[in-house]
Amino acid sequence: MEKTIERAALSIEEGFVYIGVGRAHFYRLMEGEIPSFHIGRRRLVRKSDLDLFLERRLAAAGYESKDNV
Repeated sequence: MEKTIERAALSIEEGFVYIGVGRAHFYRLMEGEIPSFHIGRRRLVRKSDLDLFLERRLAAAGYESKDNV
């Protein structure tokens, strides 16, 4: 039986696919709304930061958090 490990950080490509936007838009979001960091030459984003970004956007649009339902 294989154990799966959920990664805490995603690559840029995984990040824009995860939140459903294009590459260029994702890079613009990383200029202010989504923090990123480097490990070596790789630029990464924390999955928790992407989830928080989505929660904030949903709240701004009037949707309730899934935790408050």
